[in-house]
Amino acid sequence: MGEALVAGRLAGGPTEHRMHRNFSHRATLLALALLGAASGCATAGKPQELPRWPLPPEKARVKFVRSFYNEDQLRKGFALGAMRLFVPASPDAEVKQPTGLALSPDEKILFVSCASASRVLRVDLAKGRMGVFATEEGKRPSSPFGVAVDGAGNVFVSDTAQNAIWVYGPGGEFLRRFGTDRLDRPAGLALDRRRQLLYVVAGSGVRSEAHRVEVFSLGGDHVRTIGKRGAGPGEFNFPANLTVAKDGSLYVVDMLNFRVQIFDPEGQLAGMFGTIGAGQPGTFDKAKSVALDTFGNVYVVDSQQGWVQVFNPKFQPLMAFGGRFKATGYFLLPTDIVIDSKNTIYVADFAKGTVNEYQLVDTTAEDSFLPAEPAGPAAPPSGTPGPPSSPGR
Repeated sequence: MGEALVAGRLAGGPTEHRMHRNFSHRATLLALALLGAASGCATAGKPQELPRWPLPPEKARVKFVRSFYNEDQLRKGFALGAMRLFVPASPDAEVKQPTGLALSPDEKILFVSCASASRVLRVDLAKGRMGVFATEEGKRPSSPFGVAVDGAGNVFVSDTAQNAIWVYGPGGEFLRRFGTDRLDRPAGLALDRRRQLLYVVAGSGVRSEAHRVEVFSLGGDHVRTIGKRGAGPGEFNFPANLTVAKDGSLYVVDMLNFRVQIFDPEGQLAGMFGTIGAGQPGTFDKAKSVALDTFGNVYVVDSQQGWVQVFNPKFQPLMAFGGRFKATGYFLLPTDIVIDSKNTIYVADFAKGTVNEYQLVDTTAEDSFLPAEPAGPAAPPSGTPGPPSSPGR
């Protein structure tokens, strides 16, 4: 679809309302993402401002915090230089084409799976340390794709090469492996800590007809199967990733049906949203992952469009952030997302080999809901601003 995207009012949606003033529909779509970077470019003698969405005069809702791919991005300054004299950084402790993210129960540890590099990284966000997790020979995944963490801190990793789920203790000690009798190319993972259930996207290979979600107990017992390959309600065409809401609802990114489907805790279809498209609110090209903030807003990562769209709990599009550019704070190929209890947002970028951190700011629950508006045609979106000029990894 390229980088020339649109800004303005939402086609077919509300045109004047609180969200237009606050959470701002003008932030929907990459145009504002691009303008945000352009306006944040450093001028001579002035420090560069970090990207934020939307632009003034609208109130900022999402701010870029930092991007990291190794320990040096987590620990900067003199202390880092002194430490490196005695403790060189491990070349393996680096993010490489990340595919999965998960947070520990205390949200101090971020786990990053890197399938092509055959590694899972343990990122200590509080101490600024990064290391390879679960390294015992013969007891580690060959192609770790998805990752999830239970309430005790045990780490679950999907292995697309060995068709298995590996389970490790908080320190990386091997506990068990399961699923080889049922799984085919397991990918995205989501864990319901309250109900002690693990959801696994499985069977999404090109030649597979079994695109589905498998549900296991945390001990590895199979509970149920959700869906099959198809385009009908409750069916999947290359499901990519999933997440569990506070009430136990399961959100599944149905990538090539261009939608997100929602299931209740018993596996029954409860709703869906999204349609095929590029550059318009509520449309997906290659949606890859999904997460929810503390207000129940739904964040959908679209790798092809290169942004994260935000929907309210009624699945109305609110805004988008990011954009497909090399500039700092933007994406080339975003893949996974996780959000903590303080609405800190982490997004994995496969092509850049980084994790981007953002913060939801100055937002309340009422900012998510749109007041009713009389029916009438909406103004067409317009505007194609240019790309940002600030370089970034």
